[in-house]
Parts: sequence; C-alpha cells; structure tokens
Amino acid sequence: MARVNRIRESVMDPSASIATIYGCCGLFDLCSDQDLMSLSMEGQNKFLDWIGWEKSDVCLIKKNFISYVRPERTAQNARSTGYIQDPCGDSNGAEWGTVDFVLEHWGLLRRHGPERNATDVGKKYCEIQPRYRLDGTPIRDDAEFDMRITMEAMLQDLKVLLFSGNAGTPGQFDGINRLVKTGYTSSNGNIADILDSIIIDWNGNGFAGGAGITWNGKPVGSGYNFVDVLMAIIRRIKDRINMAPALSSQPLSVGDIIFVAPSHILRCLLDAYTCWSVCPGAVDAGIIVALQSFEARTFRNNLNGGMFGEGRIFIDGFEIPLTSYNWGLTDEVTGESDAYILTGAVGNVKLISGQYADLSKVPASYPEANYSYTDGGKFLTWLEREKTCLYREVEFQPRLLMWAPWAQCRIQDIVCDTPGGILSANPWETSFFPQTSFVSPVCTDPDLQQFL
Repeated sequence: MARVNRIRESVMDPSASIATIYGCCGLFDLCSDQDLMSLSMEGQNKFLDWIGWEKSDVCLIKKNFISYVRPERTAQNARSTGYIQDPCGDSNGAEWGTVDFVLEHWGLLRRHGPERNATDVGKKYCEIQPRYRLDGTPIRDDAEFDMRITMEAMLQDLKVLLFSGNAGTPGQFDGINRLVKTGYTSSNGNIADILDSIIIDWNGNGFAGGAGITWNGKPVGSGYNFVDVLMAIIRRIKDRINMAPALSSQPLSVGDIIFVAPSHILRCLLDAYTCWSVCPGAVDAGIIVALQSFEARTFRNNLNGGMFGEGRIFIDGFEIPLTSYNWGLTDEVTGESDAYILTGAVGNVKLISGQYADLSKVPASYPEANYSYTDGGKFLTWLEREKTCLYREVEFQPRLLMWAPWAQCRIQDIVCDTPGGILSANPWETSFFPQTSFVSPVCTDPDLQQFL
C-alpha cells in the first residue's frame, strides 16, 4: 500500500501538473517553431569518457600485489649476503611482502520521471506536431522525453559522486577523493602505505606557492611554485612506474597521465606555466604583466589544444593533457579548488576504470514485473502505476576501480582569482549560470487544465 499511497499523494501535488514536451500541457508554445534546443541538457563529458566504463556482474574484486622482494634479513635485522665463501656451505634466502586492494561496493542511483496520465499518450495540441530535434529526428512522445530528463538528472548524480562518493553511505560508491588518499591498509588490517597516493595541501596559496604547503604531511619549501611541485609529482609517478615490473616495460602514451581541475584552474596553470617557461623572474603576482610580451603570448597560444582541446603542458618533454571538471572541485565559500594528476593507464594496462552492474538479466528473471533495460544493460527501467496514473523509474549501479592509487595525486586548496568568478555546471551550486531561472514549467492556460 505504501507505493499506491505515494502515487495518490503525488496526484494531489501541484507539481504533478508539470508541463510536457509533446502532449496537451505544453512545455513550449507547440504551435510555434518545431526545433528543440536546450541550454542545460548534458552533452558528452571528456573526463567520464577518459575513465571508460564497462559492465560487470562480479560483486567482489580483490587484487593481490607483491609489494617487495629483497634479500633475507639476518638475525641482526641486516641485509644477508648473496655470496658464499664455501661452495658446500649454506646460502641465504629471499623474502617478500604482500598487500591487497578490495572493491565490493556498488552505487545505487535511482530517479523517476514526472507522473503522467496514460490516456494522454498520442494526443496532440495542434497540427504542427510532431516536434523535431535540431538534428531532424522526431521526438516521439512524452515517455521518451521523461526518460531522457530522468537519465540527465542521474548523470548529474554520477558526476558529483565520481569525486565525493563514499561507500560508507548506503547507495554511494567510493569516489576519487576516497581512493586518492594516504593511510591504505590491507584487508587483514596491516599497513599498506606502498599504495598511498600523493596528497599535496596547497594551503590556500596561489600559483607562486607560499607558506604551509605539504606533501603527504611533510613541509614543502616556500620557494617552490606550482609548476615546480607539479614537475616533481610527474617525475615521482614515472619513477614508481619504472619500478613496477608489470608496468615498466609498457610505453607511456599521451593521455595516460592527465591533469584534471576546474576550468579556471586550467587557465591559471597555463598562464603560470608560460611565465615559468619564458618570463623573466619568478611565477608571482606580476604574471599578468609578464604575459603581455609577444614571446609569452606566442608561447601561451601554443599550449592550446591538446588531447581534450583544453590545453597541455610538457614535463621533461612528455605531454600532459589538461581537461576540465566543474562538478564539486571548488569550495564556493573560500574559492579554493582541488586539482588532480591521474594515471589512467600505462600502455595497454588500465589503472582506472568505471564499472556498472549488468542489469540486462533482470527482465528475463522477473518477466511479470514489467522491467526492461537500455544501453546494453546499463540502465534498468520500469513503470510504477495506479489506475491510469504512472511514472517511470530508472536505475543505475556504478562504481570506480583504481588499481594503482600510488600513481595518482590530489592537490588541495589552490587559489586562483579570475574576472567574473568561477562557473559551475552543477545546477545546485550557487555559481550555476542561470541561477535565477529555477521556475518549474506548468500549464497556465485554463483551457488546458481539463486535460490534467
């Protein structure tokens, strides 16, 4: 009865009269232009595409690593010798250690579309319908529109949880901020600091650096600027890769290591990197003046483009593409932002990947439940109904895998002022661009109320 009551209550809710794209309660003036162009519909996200997503039906994944191999210790806890003086004497042995990485949590994202009257399907308000997208393909009915809107909202949930998710909260999965960290332990509780990431606390400084910066809790000299530290991070990651037997033989390609940050941080980095490269003096508050030179402007323009079209820098001749992510990486109160150096792969060995539970088997297992799936099993969907009132539910179960947290870095609390302030793509942030437009579209024409 709980489900039925919920539907009946929503019928009484004025929000149930939310306008439609196609039927009698029009979202737009349906007898005007036929093309639909949205200002907020989600397009492709370069960072989500870079991660890559694959279906899985495995609940628990455990990766075991041999953390080190070394000569056996003596009774005095010293390194034993590998040579022997007596051909018939005893030799010394070898020893090794192990750590593991366990992943067992799935996220559970579910949203539903607006409630509809099933008898309205197929009704047209005027003869100019059907409506068309800008690419010329028709919008078939409100059901298609509702499904799209619901999945857009779920995609926004995923974008937020991708960094902030915490598997300790039911329904969430561990996001990047829970995986790129220090303090790793094995499943048996033993310390596994060989897996620890690089965590830089930039302590609210600008790109010139300053006091209070730390690297995994240890102080970094105030004379180092952002590019100096960034160079040390990339070199450390590449050194660790060269020390991993399974990875050292793999060639690093452009895009295996990337820099991820909000858009304004990317632009500040490109300016700072330009000044660090060709401007006289230090990377400091005079960067804007220094960039006025022809040489600096030319150098800065050459940094545009790259793998994601948002810029690139070079560390020891190796190209690091820049890509923006404007979902939850900036504190809108303090203005401080986080940035990440992420190693998604080394050659053909994937180190970061997204997974989603394969939901394609559910409809066949429960044919009486009216389940169906879409996108190859990525989404499960069904109708909740009471008499002729119904709405569509959509479910998605994602998680994030990161097999080499030691090859990842998070730089916290960076400050970079920009004219006009920051801009967020998240409609729940105060910096979302159409902040004053949050008014639900409802039918206002009295002649249309009869259809609700």
